[in-house]
Amino acid sequence: MPLTDSQVRNLKLRPNAADRLIADGNGLYLRLRRAGGDASRTWLYRRKDAGQLTVVTLGTYPALAIREARLKAAELALKRSVDSPTVEVAAAQWLAESVDRTHKRADLTRGYIDRGVIPALGTRRVREIEAVDIARAVRAYRDASAKGPRGRAGGLPAARGLLATFKGLFRYCTENGWIDRSPAAQVTATVIGPAQVSRDRVLSDDEIRVVMTAQSRLGPVTRFLLLTGLRISEAYDGHREGQFWIVPASAAKNGREHRVWLSKLALAQLEADPWQVALKAVQRQLNVNGDGWTAHDLRRTFATRLNGMGVAPYVVERCLNHTFSGVMQVYNRADYETERREALEKWSAWLEWLTVPALVADVIQIRDVQGGVARSA
Repeated sequence: MPLTDSQVRNLKLRPNAADRLIADGNGLYLRLRRAGGDASRTWLYRRKDAGQLTVVTLGTYPALAIREARLKAAELALKRSVDSPTVEVAAAQWLAESVDRTHKRADLTRGYIDRGVIPALGTRRVREIEAVDIARAVRAYRDASAKGPRGRAGGLPAARGLLATFKGLFRYCTENGWIDRSPAAQVTATVIGPAQVSRDRVLSDDEIRVVMTAQSRLGPVTRFLLLTGLRISEAYDGHREGQFWIVPASAAKNGREHRVWLSKLALAQLEADPWQVALKAVQRQLNVNGDGWTAHDLRRTFATRLNGMGVAPYVVERCLNHTFSGVMQVYNRADYETERREALEKWSAWLEWLTVPALVADVIQIRDVQGGVARSA
C-alpha cells in the first residue's frame, strides 16, 4: 500500500534496529536510519537488472515530499523502460543494423530469431533476461527440433545454432548499453548435450550410381554438387559464365571468388534448371533420407575420391576453395586453374564410366555384304 504523510511522520525504528526499509511501490522505498535520538527518512529508488541491484538516492523527507519522490521514481522507471527494449525489438534492430549487412547467411540467423528467440522471450525486456531463461529456451528448442520432420542428431545442431544466435544478440545489447553484461555469455554448450560427432560419410560406388541416375526433381541438384564439389549455398548463390561456375566472394566461406570449370556432364545438369527446386526443399529432403547422405557428404565424397584418383592434395584444396594454412598461406597464391580443370574432367569421366552400362565386348555388329543385314558374330 502507498504511504501517507502521517505514516511517514510516525514510522519508527524497531528496538535495536539500525535501519528499516519500507516499500511505497513501483521501486520507491523509504529508508529509516538511526540518527541520534531520532531516525532520518530518505527516499530510495531500487531496481534489479540481470541479477544486480542498483539503488538511487532521491532525497530526504520532508524536504522531498511523497508526491515529488513518486514523480522522480516514475521518471527513473520510464527511463529504464526506454533504455531496455523488449527482446523482439532488440532482435529486429540487431538484424537490420548488423546481421543483414555483415552475415553471409543472414536468413539462417533470422530463422533462429523467428522460431526460437521471439516465441520464448520476445515480449520480455532485455534487462529482465537471465542465463537460466536462455538455457531453458535452448533446451526447449532442441527437444522440439528433435521431434520435427527435419530433426537430426537429437536436435543438437539446431540448439547450437540458437545458442550462437542468443550470444550474438545479447552481445549487441551490451554494445548498445541496454545491459551491462550478457546473460548469454554465462550459458555454455553443456546445457545442450554432448558435442556433435564429426561426420565422415563418403558415398560408395553404388550410392554414387543412385545419385547419378536419380530421376527425381532433386537429381540435377545433387549431381551438380557431386560433380563440382560445391557447397549447396555456393551452388545456389553462384552463376554461370561460359564454361565456368562463379561463386562470388560474398557467397564464399573464405571471402574469395571461386571459379569452377564445368564439364559437359556438369553443364548437362544445368539444362534441367535445377535451381527451380528451392534450396530449403533440397536440404529438407536430404535431412530425412534415413541413413543416406547430406549435401556436405557429397562434397566430402568429391574430395576423397579426387585424392584417391591421384590428384595432388593442394589441387583438391583449391577445388574446394579452401585457404592454405601456415607458410603455404603466405607464399602459395597459385590457383592451379589448369590442374583443377584436368581434375574435374577426370572426375566427370569416372562418374560417367561408373554409371553408363558396360558394353558387351564380345558382340560385334557386322554387315552381311550379300544380304545387307546386320548380324552378330
